[in-house]
Amino acid sequence: MPRQKSSISIFILSIVLMASGCATPRDQKGDTAQALQAPPAPAPTQAEIARLIEAERQLAEKQRHCQEEKRRLELALKDNQKRNDDVQKKLDALLAIDREIRSRGKTR
Repeated sequence: MPRQKSSISIFILSIVLMASGCATPRDQKGDTAQALQAPPAPAPTQAEIARLIEAERQLAEKQRHCQEEKRRLELALKDNQKRNDDVQKKLDALLAIDREIRSRGKTR
């Protein structure tokens, strides 16, 4: 019996949901149709096209400069990292020498 009640409840709920979906006011449907039939935007003028082309050219130029700068900075970073590694190796070697000298002084 409980299974029959739950299936009846689901059936009634589905009917209510379908009925509410079909009961949309006509004004809302008309608004959607009017929005879809809005007039197209006017075609751009020659001056606007020329400005757009110039802006695209400037953007491409700036992007090229940024890419060159990025490459230059990446190379500089790589070079600085290599120098840092070299200096760190030298420092480690000097510290090892210092430890060795200090340990010799304590044993005497």
